[in-house]
Amino acid sequence: MLVHELQRRNGCEVMVKEFSSEPVYTIGVAADRLNMSVHSLRQYEREGLILTHKTSTGRRLYSDLEIEKIRCIKEMIQEQGLNFEGIRRMMALIPCWKLRNCKKKVKEACYLFKDKTRPCWSSEQKCAHPLPDCRDCPVYRKMVHCDDIKAFIYQD
Repeated sequence: MLVHELQRRNGCEVMVKEFSSEPVYTIGVAADRLNMSVHSLRQYEREGLILTHKTSTGRRLYSDLEIEKIRCIKEMIQEQGLNFEGIRRMMALIPCWKLRNCKKKVKEACYLFKDKTRPCWSSEQKCAHPLPDCRDCPVYRKMVHCDDIKAFIYQD
């Protein structure tokens, strides 16, 4: 389900799309919607670029949020020439402490604040204040479109 919200960015009002994080698409359906192979989707997950929901039987399910994230990743690879390592390092620059409103002391003590090699959701370490599921974290949920990543990295 897609929700539209009016937000103010850089002094301008813009319509922001909020995508559902409800996992509803099987890997085959997601691959068809994205015009890519199932193998590529699994590789994006292995590389730590997306999180998928897994059922109790291990079946992968994707939400509209993951579908949009994957579109952005495909754009970075196909149109901007980035590789997985470059995308991971760029996502690691997202100021999670701002999105989670962490205090300075918490930020400085957090291992993931210091790690600039991978986004927090793909690290084996947990952040200073982990949620039960990283898919629910505002850091993961806000980074959907390529423009979102740039805006959050360069925000004041």
